[in-house]
Amino acid sequence: MQILETEMTKKQIYDDEKMQRIEAYKQLASKSSADPKQVFLYYSNLIEEFEKFSFDSTLFYIDKNLKIANTLDNNVLLSESKLHLSATLANVGRSKEAEDVLKQIDTKQLNKELFIKYCNTARKLYEDLSFYAITQDGAGKYSELYNLYKDTLLNIVDSNSYIHLSILEKDLMDDRDLEESLKVNSQMLKGIEPNSKQFSVVTFYRSLIYDLMGNKEKEKEYLMISAVSDIKASIKDNASLTTLAKVLYNEGKIEKAHQYIQNAYDDAIFYNSRLRFLEISKILSLITASYQEISDAQKSTLKEYLIWISSLSFVLLITVALIVRQNKKLSATRNGLKDSNQQLNEANQDLQLAKSKLEKLYTDLSEANHVKEQYIASFLSIHSDYIDKIDKYQNVVRRLVSSRKYEELYKRVTSQEVIDAEVKEFYATFDQAFLSIYPDFISKFNELLLDEEKIDLKENEILNTELRIFALIRLGIKDSSNIARLLRYSVNTIYNYRVKIKNKAKVDREEFEKYIQDIDAFENANK
Repeated sequence: MQILETEMTKKQIYDDEKMQRIEAYKQLASKSSADPKQVFLYYSNLIEEFEKFSFDSTLFYIDKNLKIANTLDNNVLLSESKLHLSATLANVGRSKEAEDVLKQIDTKQLNKELFIKYCNTARKLYEDLSFYAITQDGAGKYSELYNLYKDTLLNIVDSNSYIHLSILEKDLMDDRDLEESLKVNSQMLKGIEPNSKQFSVVTFYRSLIYDLMGNKEKEKEYLMISAVSDIKASIKDNASLTTLAKVLYNEGKIEKAHQYIQNAYDDAIFYNSRLRFLEISKILSLITASYQEISDAQKSTLKEYLIWISSLSFVLLITVALIVRQNKKLSATRNGLKDSNQQLNEANQDLQLAKSKLEKLYTDLSEANHVKEQYIASFLSIHSDYIDKIDKYQNVVRRLVSSRKYEELYKRVTSQEVIDAEVKEFYATFDQAFLSIYPDFISKFNELLLDEEKIDLKENEILNTELRIFALIRLGIKDSSNIARLLRYSVNTIYNYRVKIKNKAKVDREEFEKYIQDIDAFENANK
């Protein structure tokens, strides 16, 4: 686990390397704008980079390639782009849309390479549809289609190819011939580059084989290998960390499970996969509840220590009082008791030091409790509101579907206004929640800036973008990519805001964020 956790701390480094490759392809595409085929090639490279990294960006460049292919009237490029689109949609659970795109492709016009891709995309799609089908008839129909494309692939691909071996591996797993399935998996690993997308998938399936064998240690080992590969390849659409968190949760290792499921949740949010988010949400609530129980137990222990220290302090106070009283009675012999008096002074100093530490401990505990209560209240309120919105949205969708108003339904689900309203409401909720915990944040923030650079908020403005960025930093979210994702800005924009504010600081700009993190919560209340 040490290797995995070490790599988890390097996630931003690997993501930055990927973003450098992406920027390089973007620049090449921009320089080749006069040659549509060359631009198509660079966009294909961008699709490859964004696949498993950002769902929205993947769709964006697939759409660009579709437009280029249509402009060139090139059926090969058009079919290739549609296959990319179908596979991407199927990967996030939008199976019906993926099937509709697949049906638009004329298989008779495909070369062998594209035909293999077509059959493999259809195989994976109908495998998912048969698994998630509600009715038995539906499951049976999709299973027949899955077998059709599977058999077609087995007849046209090389027996040592990745596709052929992956089909064989699954069939052996389904038949519970696990030893043979493991051998096929080993054969696949030999021909795959470590820390690649395929390596992550093959090692994940190897963990599943060990799970079916009942070998928990090997299962965890390959889940960790797969998770490390996901991190190094900047794969955000992953399953290894979630599965590993489930295993650790079942073993009672709640803190580790909570750490891993939170990382998996962050990746799902970054990739923007509703299917992966729903899968994670099922286990996230269970792990979080157990983690909260541990936190409460630690809090109870802290209270016991506090009572114990208070009792000792009381006894110490009584002792000091008795010593002082006795000292007054023995004033006539003060010259002979200088050593005793010195010891008393030292004991009094120790008492004052212990008292100061106790007061600080109590203050820190009270502040932590206030902050925690605010977080919990905000969390419950946001989730309650979100459930209400989902319920209302379902009612609207149900009514529109029932009345066959599909055009209006399409307008609603594709409207940017809903997203913009949710973002605006998110900002308002965050601003109010944060200032309820850190009421003096704005004034303390301005104290760190030059007089002419202090932030003056507009009317009806709770926080502005600069203040929100540093509010998140105060909460411990320091990574620019995480801040960008939460506030829906680009990473470069967040970076520029941070640099801009630091240049306005009257304190050391290198220490500026440390000053931000030292701003206290509920400061007025504590005073």
